[in-house]
Amino acid sequence: MTQPLRTDILIIGAGLAGSLLAWRLMQAGKSIHIVHHPSLLSASRVAAGLINPVTGQRLVLQENIELLLPSAKKLYRQLEAQFHSQFFFEKEMLRSLQHDKAKLAWKKRQNNPTYQSYLSNIDGQSSVIKQHQTGYLDTNALLDSLHTYFQERHCITISDVRQEDIKNYQTHCQWQHITASKLIFSQGWREINGKFFAFLPFQPAKGEILHLSTPHSLPDYILNQGKWLLPLKDKSFKIGATYQTDASDEQPSESGKHELLEALKNMPIKQKDISIISHQAGIRPNTLDKHPFLGMHPKHQHIGIFNGFGSKGSLLIPWHSQCMCEHLIHDTTLPSDADIQRFTCV
Repeated sequence: MTQPLRTDILIIGAGLAGSLLAWRLMQAGKSIHIVHHPSLLSASRVAAGLINPVTGQRLVLQENIELLLPSAKKLYRQLEAQFHSQFFFEKEMLRSLQHDKAKLAWKKRQNNPTYQSYLSNIDGQSSVIKQHQTGYLDTNALLDSLHTYFQERHCITISDVRQEDIKNYQTHCQWQHITASKLIFSQGWREINGKFFAFLPFQPAKGEILHLSTPHSLPDYILNQGKWLLPLKDKSFKIGATYQTDASDEQPSESGKHELLEALKNMPIKQKDISIISHQAGIRPNTLDKHPFLGMHPKHQHIGIFNGFGSKGSLLIPWHSQCMCEHLIHDTTLPSDADIQRFTCV
C-alpha cells in the first residue's frame, strides 16, 4: 500500500516549465513533488530551445528582455555547474530579410539604440543582418539531468492525473496519496481540456522539426530564412519549424516533412548525403495575448497554473519561474501581463 506523502507544492507536468519551477522551489527550501507521464509528449522535448530576443517580420524586441535574458543565462549557468554539463550554447544568428516588411523594419531599427545590442549590419549585404545574444538550450539534456535529480530524491511520480480525482479542501489539496499545500498545473496545451483552467484562452499550434545529419561542414551560426537552421555541437543540425493552428494530433506528417525539406533546399549548405535522424512534432502552448499564464485559480485558492510560454519557453521560463516561486512562497505580486487575473477580473 502506498504510504501517504505530504509536500509543500505538487506540480503536475515535467516539461521545461514544471521542471524549472520545481528546481526553483527546491532551491528556496520548499518540498515539492512532481507527477508526470512520459507518454504524454511534452513540447519541451521537441522544441529546439532557440533563444532569440528579436523576432517576427517587424523585428520586434522581446518585452522585458533586460530581465529575461540575464535571468535565463544565470539559471542555465547555475544548472550547468550543478550537473557538470553544458546546456546553453550561445550562437549568433544570420537573418535573411526576405520580405519588404522585414527590410522596412530593419531601416527603422538600425538607428534605434535599443536594438544595437541585438542587431547589426553585414558589410556588403542589404538583405541579411546579424542577430546577437542568440543561442539555444539543449532542453532534452537539461530535462534528463533534472529528472534524474528528482528521481534520486524520490520527488517525482510517473502517472497520469485525472483532474476529477483532485480533492480541494479549505487548507490543502490532495491527489491519491499526496497531500500538498498548493498544486500547480504545468501541462502545456493539454490544459485546454482540464477541469480548472479551461477558461484561459490558449491558442495551441503544432510545430514539426527535422533532425538531420550531413558529412559536410556546417555554418557556425544559426540561420533564419523564415525557417531556421540550427547547427548542433555533434555536427548534426535541425531545421524548423512548421506552424499549424488547426492540428488534431502530435504526430509528424508527410506534409510537414516536405515543407521543411523544401525550405532546406534554399539554405546555403551542401544538399548531398543529408539524411534524416528524426522527425518530431509537438504542440506549443501559445496564448491569445502572447503572454504566459501564471497564478492561482480565482475560486480554488490552493490550485494554480504555470503555463502558456509558447515557442519562447527557453527565454521566458527562467525569469517567470522566479516570479512564480516568490509568489508561492511570499505571496508577492505577479507580473500583470502574466497574471491570470487579467482574465478573471474583467
